[in-house]
Amino acid sequence: MRKVIIIGIGMAGTVHAKALEEVPDVTIVAGVDTSSRTLTFRNNKIPVYTSMFDLLSESDPYPDIVVIATPTPTHAQVCGEAGEYFRQASIIVEKPAADKLEDAQQIVCSIGGKQPVTVAYHMAFSPVVEWGMEETGGMADKLGPPVAIESWAADPYQSDLAAMQARFGNSWIDSGINALSVIERFAKPVERTSLRRIGSSSQSVFEATITCEADGRQLPATVLTSWHSTASSRWTRIKYSSGAELFMDHNAVAGYIRQDGEVCAMFGSDGTIPRREAHYKALYKSWLTNQDQIFSGDTSMRLHELLLHEGE
Repeated sequence: MRKVIIIGIGMAGTVHAKALEEVPDVTIVAGVDTSSRTLTFRNNKIPVYTSMFDLLSESDPYPDIVVIATPTPTHAQVCGEAGEYFRQASIIVEKPAADKLEDAQQIVCSIGGKQPVTVAYHMAFSPVVEWGMEETGGMADKLGPPVAIESWAADPYQSDLAAMQARFGNSWIDSGINALSVIERFAKPVERTSLRRIGSSSQSVFEATITCEADGRQLPATVLTSWHSTASSRWTRIKYSSGAELFMDHNAVAGYIRQDGEVCAMFGSDGTIPRREAHYKALYKSWLTNQDQIFSGDTSMRLHELLLHEGE
């Protein structure tokens, strides 16, 4: 039985715990959060400590896995402490690994050079993306190579801007990594050719252009992110040389493939599993149950360099 500690018992940490209930040989032994929070796992109350030091002083967890789900700006410090206290554990840290490139390098390269470190690219391994990968792989001869990609992400965060900035930085840092990780499943993003802010800083709207590679060819990707919206929306559209199109709605966990003017494949769900939970269940199924590598350290660093390098 693999023992898990979750550090950060907010929205993300709670979803991690819920998703891990589906992994049969895993148990959560403790949580860590600086606020007074509660944590349950398979209907059992799990002890929550205010610091990793307190946890070590009062418990003997010897975790196999440490989940880090604290606000993005804290990831480097928390990962460093986790690496110091739990040197034999595998660390999985919420995406993005950090909001600064040097911090991402510390987590992925420095700490990751001593023990396994994985970034939780939950959207890249969500059910609709796995479906899209399988369907387009089976239709590759008919579809041809991808020729253009467009990604859109919006959240209604402007009304609580200060809190969202403290947790996530801005819409590009928070959602851009999702877009890049999904694109990575279908084409290789290799260069960010532009990044510009649209409108006022409070709206947190960004447009990025990315050069990708697939089948020995280059293709453009456009990523738009925003915190100026009434409701959340996330989707990815991939066009192929045949004129076919793959559309994935990440919030609806639904998608379709259109070819020759007709829909030739569709995907959806019955809605019984919430969107975020469905994403994380798929992530843990891939990583822990199927024992597939999420992304290599080199791939993680390339995605974070595209996300965080300075300049436009």
